[in-house]
Amino acid sequence: MKQTEQARSPVACLFFLKQEGGIAAACGLNMKKILLASGQPEIDRAVQSFLDYEIVGIVEYKKDVYEAVQVYEPDILLVGEGLSGKESLTEILLRLVKDFPSLRIVYLAGFVDLRDEARSQKLGLLVMAGIYDIVHEKKVTIYSLKHLLDHPRTLEQMGYLVKKVKESSSSETVVEFEIPEDSLQEDEGVYPNVHVVSSIKPGTGKSFLSVNIAAAIAAFGVDKQGRRPKVALVEADLQNLSIGTLLQIEDDKKHLKAALDRISLVVSPQGRMMGSAAQVEEVNEFILSCFQPYFKVKNLEALVGSQLTFDQLKDVKPHHYMYLIDVVSKEYDVVIVDTNSSLAHVTTYPLLRMAKSCYYVLNLDFNNIRNNVRYRDFLKEMGVLHKVRYVLNEDIPHDMEEAGQNVEPLIFTAEHLHDSPFKLEARIPLLPKTVFLNRLYEGTPIVLDEQPYTLKARYELFKIANQIYPIRHLSKMEEQLAQANRSKTKKNRFF
Repeated sequence: MKQTEQARSPVACLFFLKQEGGIAAACGLNMKKILLASGQPEIDRAVQSFLDYEIVGIVEYKKDVYEAVQVYEPDILLVGEGLSGKESLTEILLRLVKDFPSLRIVYLAGFVDLRDEARSQKLGLLVMAGIYDIVHEKKVTIYSLKHLLDHPRTLEQMGYLVKKVKESSSSETVVEFEIPEDSLQEDEGVYPNVHVVSSIKPGTGKSFLSVNIAAAIAAFGVDKQGRRPKVALVEADLQNLSIGTLLQIEDDKKHLKAALDRISLVVSPQGRMMGSAAQVEEVNEFILSCFQPYFKVKNLEALVGSQLTFDQLKDVKPHHYMYLIDVVSKEYDVVIVDTNSSLAHVTTYPLLRMAKSCYYVLNLDFNNIRNNVRYRDFLKEMGVLHKVRYVLNEDIPHDMEEAGQNVEPLIFTAEHLHDSPFKLEARIPLLPKTVFLNRLYEGTPIVLDEQPYTLKARYELFKIANQIYPIRHLSKMEEQLAQANRSKTKKNRFF
């Protein structure tokens, strides 16, 4: 017997002990359950030799990964690009992160040269979604794999991949890809009354669009019974926090931070529900009490945080907003969410997945357009591109005059976008600076204005709002705009 044991290799010996005596269980080890989906038999066999891990199943096809996680409920998913199937593994992994927040994903990405911007940025997206255990080196040994399983990586360790995504916003590299046809199927986990507004960089007018869409729906939206909708506006851009300022809504006690803190009482740091039914009901009631009515349109209520500091919001988790949106969507007819401009932000991905439509704001900065072309590839990998719509803000006509003088004609105009991947839902004209600043000071969205020189902007904003909820005055505004254009044409002919 002694000679037989000495003749065995270390791996064979470990496998023998596991098979014969269940030594790991006998020693009281806390065995983690692993679902194998590497697509590489040699790796699967190696992991099966690890004493302190229990193999609950093996998956061979990408299309089966999600269902297998549901069935086997593993602690760890070891998944790799060796799986068979044409499905997007990135989209599958992002969906798993959303639906199984406590699942640890170890992703074998295959070798990725970090000079390959497109592939390294996709890995960065996964890191920002919460997948830190990513292997992209040329060589993977049994020892390095065991070390990774035993010692989970952190966000700080994977920060170099996140940096790739952040740097891409200033890069001029354009990734070529095939743009799929828009999908008409309803996504699982999507809230039909939730809509987000975003952009790929700050300063394009994202919050301006959010506030005006929400105000337009609240003030002029009507259902079939003639009832005005109850509208919620949610602050999710935790770096700028401008919704409260734009609407002049402030509250020292009932604000965004208070609502998120209360959610932490019934949702664990890993995203699991805890607490009694009574506690959950109490938390939900408190969340809704944090929404403050807008003084000019009472059926528009906003959750703001304009007086909060960055440090106060540094511990926000993705599941905080997932819980928040779930509660709010049941109480309001329409929910508009002003998101952060960066995919690196914790709120961005879950909100894009949960929303029925995602409005992205463009401007006529040529570099901004190029970056948006590349960004579409990320949105495709995330599985949300089919519900993304584009709005051009600060549209500048060819013959624009400033201070009574002709300015230099604009070379790159909105007309050039007709040959691009972007189908514009609206073209909001550039407003005079004095008008914009005056309305900001008054806390009045442009859609509530009545001046003739804001008519075109109001009409374009109402077009977007009407896609979300029926707007009663849209046809009347079309007539007013047509009449204004006819008057302008007659005036030009006269002179």
